Amino acid sequence: MSNSVEVGINHWPSRFLPPQAAAEIAMQIEATGVVDWFQTWDQLVSFLPRALWRPDVTPMAQFSSDCDSYYNAGMAAVLAANATTKLNITTTLDSVRVGPAELLQQALTLAATTPAKVAYQVAAGELKQCKPFGWKRSQGLSRMEDIFAILRKMLASDDLISHEGKYWTYTDAWIGGHFPKVPEFWALGGGPQLIETSTTYADGFISMVPSAFATPELWAAQVAQVHQRLVDKDRDPEKFTCGFWPFVLAYDSDDQRDRLLANPITKWMTAVFGRLHHGAWEAEGVELIFPADWHYAMRLLPHQLSQAEVDNIVAAVTPKMIEKSWIMGTPEEIAAQLQPWVDAGANYIAPSDLAPSILEPDEQPDAFRRMVDVCAHLKRAVVPA
Repeated sequence: MSNSVEVGINHWPSRFLPPQAAAEIAMQIEATGVVDWFQTWDQLVSFLPRALWRPDVTPMAQFSSDCDSYYNAGMAAVLAANATTKLNITTTLDSVRVGPAELLQQALTLAATTPAKVAYQVAAGELKQCKPFGWKRSQGLSRMEDIFAILRKMLASDDLISHEGKYWTYTDAWIGGHFPKVPEFWALGGGPQLIETSTTYADGFISMVPSAFATPELWAAQVAQVHQRLVDKDRDPEKFTCGFWPFVLAYDSDDQRDRLLANPITKWMTAVFGRLHHGAWEAEGVELIFPADWHYAMRLLPHQLSQAEVDNIVAAVTPKMIEKSWIMGTPEEIAAQLQPWVDAGANYIAPSDLAPSILEPDEQPDAFRRMVDVCAHLKRAVVPA
């Protein structure tokens, strides 16, 4: 088992906790000695419809009246960075709702806050946090290319820069030439256009398994393509991050497993994320719930769905679909299942565990411990006591 992979643990920046929770969790992660990265996400609203956030579905609804109240992820990341010295910090944002200069200024601030590494994962955006707020999700990939191109120009110059892109035109623009520490910028998502943008401008490419790459072989083929495009562009694949977020269901007992698999939240997330390109289910013999061309990032508006619509989607999810959508088991079992993807060419993994959204409050500390254990097994490190 390789120990070259770097591993991360996620922080949900909920406004039902004080913002300082990001710092406290980061210190806990750093203290484990086996986790490389703190990861948080930029979200305006959750993936879950409000119709599912109820005490009879999740005990956590007794303590938080909604699952949509997020802090600003970039600010949470700064708090985490300020509280640690060795823990690398990464956060996400999308290319629709931020401009290149503003992104660079934010990223330079975060990078200068910690001696550790910092990476921004830039995605093409999601309809749920574009359309209701007046943004156009359809512009995401073109805006991403503009952002990366302008970032590289600004970082490479100590003078004014100009750029005529599809959505941003910069004329004699400058934000100063002092960069105390330059963070990495990773492209988050998938597809041919994103791969071209990432291999031209970015420092890495991040996706999801098994929802985007259902097998290690599919992931290996994508990594091989990325590496070839880097070579074609005279770039070094060894200096490029290829990683993913695995969707996991981690548990310690059969009782926890049964509760997780039966929960409507698991079924909802399976329907939405099981295969990002929903039509891919057909090749696996799984009946479609949405149209074949459905993709959550371009179609999902969870809060516009009625209770009946949500119930119908949940009811359509089969055990086979759940089994194929999640890496599930004990921490040791999850790590063993992930290892073939690592061997296929992943050097960054941040497991995304759904269990904390479903289990009882007194089970939450063990949910954190399980993710630490997954990371330890992947690193071939001693599992912390």
